[in-house]
Amino acid sequence: MINVGLLGLGTVGSGVYEILNSENNNFKKLLGKDISIKKILVNDINKKRQVKLPKGTLTTNPYDILHDDDIHIVVEVMGGIDRAHDYICEAFKNNKHVVTANKAVVAKHMDEFLFLSNKYDKGFLFEASVAGGIPIIKPLKQNVRINNISEIKGILNGTTNFILTKMIDDGLGFDEALKLAQELGYAEADPTDDVEGFDVKRKLAILASIAFNNQIDVDSIKCSGIRNINTLDISMFKKLGASVKLVGSALCSGNKVSASVEPLLVNKNSTMATVKGAFNIVSIVGDTIGQLQFYGQGAGKKPTANAVVCDIYDIISGQYKTDHFIQNGHIKEADLDLFNCKYYLRVNTKNISRVLGLLDKNHIQKFTIMSMKNNLVLITDNTSAKSMEIISSQLKTIGEDFSIVRLEDDLNTNALCIGI
Repeated sequence: MINVGLLGLGTVGSGVYEILNSENNNFKKLLGKDISIKKILVNDINKKRQVKLPKGTLTTNPYDILHDDDIHIVVEVMGGIDRAHDYICEAFKNNKHVVTANKAVVAKHMDEFLFLSNKYDKGFLFEASVAGGIPIIKPLKQNVRINNISEIKGILNGTTNFILTKMIDDGLGFDEALKLAQELGYAEADPTDDVEGFDVKRKLAILASIAFNNQIDVDSIKCSGIRNINTLDISMFKKLGASVKLVGSALCSGNKVSASVEPLLVNKNSTMATVKGAFNIVSIVGDTIGQLQFYGQGAGKKPTANAVVCDIYDIISGQYKTDHFIQNGHIKEADLDLFNCKYYLRVNTKNISRVLGLLDKNHIQKFTIMSMKNNLVLITDNTSAKSMEIISSQLKTIGEDFSIVRLEDDLNTNALCIGI
């Protein structure tokens, strides 16, 4: 009998419980072993729940799980950072394997958790922390062994992808699309983490840390969200033959890494443009494999719980040992130095000359103006991301309404239709 301790019984936790207790569960058939969720940590034992639990399963004391020698695997699905970090560390110190779906704690403490898992010779798996039901962590670990990964990028947040899809396909404004996402359960009451890009930043930090064999500081990743994109922007993007996506990107060249989360204009016929609604896609580029893409549901109870259960299977079967990795790279984080692209800039301003002066002062002197009707809309020639970051900061300082969107390299802007 393999005993599991579950930290949390929310959406994902209840999904894990349901899968492991399903009559269709093939674990015993595949592994020759039964699995039991012995204890579940909750905040309130008396709360009404949809899942039926044996008496005595629930506890409010984490040490009923962490210090129980009969529990072999701790599954952390409670969220948050500080308590989750402490419980995961305690689990390792008490010779337990750990599975987590918590992107925030993994992004911040991955190096420490890897050290402890190695020290105590226990598994640490976190497939569900990135892109929900899409299997990306395990294949990435495997490919890093024989590939130098030069790029990883993806649509990693279903909420923002749903909002942008509705803006592009149905003509909704940002506020309308956000409200709809909230009504359908895609967005939280406070959508800040999603629409400002913080959720994607955490996921990108995890992927980049594995891809480049080096802990990437989540707080060093430059991040801008989609709140400033409006219906005028969408119409301009369509004139460019483009679609907009919130994308996490990380580039590696030599021993330097640059990472960012920002809106990206992609060709409307590209694979990324076809990813609609709450779906996700992740792309990696290696020197041997070329480009690999992974597509699927990026969130939700069943997809995420499925990823957690797959990790549990890998621990029980011992497969986790073959996917073990140690971060021993010598990468230097290079701010935004590796991003040098064209940018879309829209500024709602009555003082166009002041905006053009800011561009000139920051050495952005080559650009194509798309419109000067109420808004200044232009496309820069290739320029550094750092310069555009300075422009963004200066426009915020003077209180302008604006949007800045990076253009994908293969987007053709040579035949711009200019409407002065």
